[in-house]
Amino acid sequence: MYKYFSFRIVLFLFIPIVLTLGGCANLPKPDADTLNQPQSENTSAATNDSIDYGILPAINSSAQSERRAAWMNDGNLWHYIAARFTLPIPNNARIQTQLAFYASHVDYLQRVTERASPYLHMIVKDLQENDLPLELALLPIVESAYRPEAVSTSNAAGIWQFIPSTGTHFGLQRTTWYDGRRDIKASTEAAVQYFSRLRVMFNDDWPVIIASYNGGEGTLQKAIDYNQSKGLPTDFWSLTKISQETADYPARLYALIIIFSNPEKFGFNPYPVPNASVLTEIKLNKPINLSKLATLTGVSHEELYRLNPGFDKLITGPASANLLVPKGLADQFTPSAMEAAEKSAIDWGRYTLRRGDNFHKVAYRYGCDADELIKVNRLSSAYARPGETILVPLGRGEKARLASGADRMYTVQSGDSLWGLARRFNMELADLQRMNGLKKKEEIKPGQKLMVASAGREPEPAHAARAVLKTPRDPHQAKPAAHKTKSRGANHYTVKKGDTLWNVAQRFSTTVTEIASANRIQTNRALKPGQVLVIASQ
Repeated sequence: MYKYFSFRIVLFLFIPIVLTLGGCANLPKPDADTLNQPQSENTSAATNDSIDYGILPAINSSAQSERRAAWMNDGNLWHYIAARFTLPIPNNARIQTQLAFYASHVDYLQRVTERASPYLHMIVKDLQENDLPLELALLPIVESAYRPEAVSTSNAAGIWQFIPSTGTHFGLQRTTWYDGRRDIKASTEAAVQYFSRLRVMFNDDWPVIIASYNGGEGTLQKAIDYNQSKGLPTDFWSLTKISQETADYPARLYALIIIFSNPEKFGFNPYPVPNASVLTEIKLNKPINLSKLATLTGVSHEELYRLNPGFDKLITGPASANLLVPKGLADQFTPSAMEAAEKSAIDWGRYTLRRGDNFHKVAYRYGCDADELIKVNRLSSAYARPGETILVPLGRGEKARLASGADRMYTVQSGDSLWGLARRFNMELADLQRMNGLKKKEEIKPGQKLMVASAGREPEPAHAARAVLKTPRDPHQAKPAAHKTKSRGANHYTVKKGDTLWNVAQRFSTTVTEIASANRIQTNRALKPGQVLVIASQ
């Protein structure tokens, strides 16, 4: 069983509550400016038994059908969602308590609905395509207030608040360059996958499903089993072996459902979001400089980051990724703009901060200024944390060439292998794969960009890689024993009887691929006694 979600959002100074498994999603306190404003006149409606629930399809009345039809077609995505709510609303005191809280902070909810506007259509589309209740589009309000940068005390991140282990289980990658938990599209797909599994596990018992997203399915199953063993009711609201946080969690979502279903009752005016796709995807196969791309396309730096919060730096990593851009500006992302952004990204490598480092010292070493480093690395402060990996510019004068510890970009050549590059750059193969987001058996291709450690040996010059097979004029005059001679930075080896490419590669601590490439022969070609092979010097 894996660890489950933890949802204590540090951003809002939540009160921490520890769960046995996973974590919790504490109700966010409204922003300070909301608390300083007078409360809504409709606050008292939260506990009034006369609240009109008629707009909810689950308890719909014929008097409300006309209004629901209007909401389905008025172009406001929040109305579209509310008109398609399907979950029955229990008559429960916990829901009334949460309703009272939210109803007293409707200004806060209005700001959250504006924050959700770029992402909402994508989320609703994914929920519909997977036959999930549209009420779940309100869950990120409980989780993170729709802030992709929200991080909990248990290191849960993103609008859906995945902790690292659960994110990894659902395919959310985390590298120096990227965190899939903050990627809006990737994390939404992971949340949809999780809810789809939970609904099967708990047979569409949605209060239990929603609580499981918070506390973990193991916790809920144990609570159900306990009640069953004691002869007690096993519906969610009767469970006792769960934390107060998990017990209240579904009530928060149900309270939001009530408010969004009948906003006038609470003086609530959600930010109008068009019921249309506003984003499109661009496939990235190479690292790009997001700052450069924003400048070339006319998209503000802030908006490009807001749409793509999964990228930790202004330079994207070497692994393939998707970039979300405004649909109306998609034509600006031309091949020439993308190429320029790619070229700009090549000039950056990685550096791991050490004890005693500060950004001014590192900036001087690499020929830039501290402000540039902080901006490129999207850092919130100028505090240099030892062990943290940052991006640094490469090739800016002698200081940069003499600097140690920075990784750099390497262009894969014909005949290169991951194993050979790991040796060449004095790296562990696993580190090279992890640094570049490569799977264990994934192959590399000529022209591909890889991050490699700068501490390794420099690649051979082009002329060495183009060395060809040499055959003596008179094979009978070749010495019977192996011999080596140094010439122009390469070893020449004369093949003897019984030699194969494999054992020659082992003898010279190289690879079959590298020998075959240097000599322009096939890797499965048999060697003949007397042939002279060029072995690139190591």
